[in-house]
Amino acid sequence: MSSNQQSHPILNHQLMNASRDNQFVTFQVGEEFYGIEIMIVQEIIRYKKPTRVFNTPPVIKGVINFRGDIIPIIDMNIKFKLPPKEYDEYTVVIVVEVKGKTMGIIVDRISDILTFEKEEIKVVDNELAEDMKTNYLRGLVDTDDRVIMLLDPFKLLSFEELNQITEMTENEADTDKTEK
Repeated sequence: MSSNQQSHPILNHQLMNASRDNQFVTFQVGEEFYGIEIMIVQEIIRYKKPTRVFNTPPVIKGVINFRGDIIPIIDMNIKFKLPPKEYDEYTVVIVVEVKGKTMGIIVDRISDILTFEKEEIKVVDNELAEDMKTNYLRGLVDTDDRVIMLLDPFKLLSFEELNQITEMTENEADTDKTEK
């Protein structure tokens, strides 16, 4: 593994040993805390500047090499329409697999791996999600010191964004075949 792509060994060890439902990798974007299901997380790596790909939506910052595969990188600050943020030593990429596609999401910092009981998760109804323009929320958890927004990974990307990622990964697979 290159020095630019260092992983977080403690959290990645926890990821490898995860098996319970309702476990979430929690992270910060802007001032808010979010969680994503641990079972779709493949690895957490230090931020590495992606290679920009022309004609992609601004939310797709580019691509990186992850274990020999080229994967797209999504900037969550842009996705959540937050002001641009300077990446720092706490910025990480959470590598996830959604709908059979591997991609990375850039977050400001990793928080923890937490387990929530089903009763603790307050479901976000469709009307509220539509009003708040947060269709990608699965639910909310009110902890002692903050509210954590749990993301629905299957609604995180728009149809157009997912199609562009599919095209990017298919083009990469075609390139690999012609080079061999």
